[in-house]
Amino acid sequence: MLVFTGHSILAAGSPIMLAPLQLGGTGVDLFFVLSGWLIGNQLLLEKKQFGNIQVPRFWVRRWMRTMPAYYAVLTLTILQLYLTKDSFSFPFAHIFFLQNYVGDLSVFYVSWSLSVEEQFYLFIAPLFVVTLKLPTRYQIFVLLILLVCPTFFRYLDFYTSLNETHVRLDCCAMGVLLAYMKHHKESIWNLFQSKANLLFIVSIPAYLFFYIARYNPELEISDPSKLLLALIFGVWILWGDQTNYSSDGIFTKIVMHISTRSYAMYLLHVDSLALLRMLGLNENFAAFFILALMLTILASEFLYRLIELPFMKSRSKFWFSESRNTATSVKRNSTPI
Repeated sequence: MLVFTGHSILAAGSPIMLAPLQLGGTGVDLFFVLSGWLIGNQLLLEKKQFGNIQVPRFWVRRWMRTMPAYYAVLTLTILQLYLTKDSFSFPFAHIFFLQNYVGDLSVFYVSWSLSVEEQFYLFIAPLFVVTLKLPTRYQIFVLLILLVCPTFFRYLDFYTSLNETHVRLDCCAMGVLLAYMKHHKESIWNLFQSKANLLFIVSIPAYLFFYIARYNPELEISDPSKLLLALIFGVWILWGDQTNYSSDGIFTKIVMHISTRSYAMYLLHVDSLALLRMLGLNENFAAFFILALMLTILASEFLYRLIELPFMKSRSKFWFSESRNTATSVKRNSTPI
């Protein structure tokens, strides 16, 4: 929703009173922290339960979760460009998730972050395999190096675009580091947990401060660095993990509905904004925002039910993509007594 708000304001022409709220684009960085936390926990739990990590299985399961919907939207995007543009160059880089390094991002701009994600999936599982074989005292240093390296790359201007993975891994690395501390550094984790409420209270105004700074350019305060965002959003993960969450109520249902469709919404929201803008419906921002959100949710429902859900369910049908819990259970049940 942060990203949707930021892009809605941009599509509406960035009116002066709303333009600073485009800092909501940092929602992508929050997503990266959540992704690192999710993936880190999955891999560490697999290691703890089975004694190893099956990298190919991890890759296939992630690809079956993320790629079908992406390729469906990419296919429609390419078809639309082919039919409406006088000259069209096929975006081969988008097929292999290389568009954040090479290729024309204008074809499907938000896909740069999906490239970061897919490239993150490729190396994080092998990195865990190698790192967890090191002596315990060295393991956390590997993850700390992963966290700070993007800052050094940016400082040294070792990039051509800030969409490149090696300068955007701060937040993914923060999520992974938090997952590692929860499973392997319990004393440190428990210490942070005991301070979670205080840290969360401090982190909220720290994040909102940069919105205020955007509204007051005379202060000459730049936007937060990716490392600072990683720290702020890392606190949110820390706080959320120790917070009891009620599964009842209409608010929870709305949150869960948006959450399960959030990937589809991310893929489709720019098209919804572009369509409404083309129809001239972006003059009144409130109406434009609501219409775009409704259109995005509607389109996302189709993508989720027709593409995402069937492929997620199909993972359990193949030996190379079923969860290891399922595979182990089947193996045990088929073993002669």
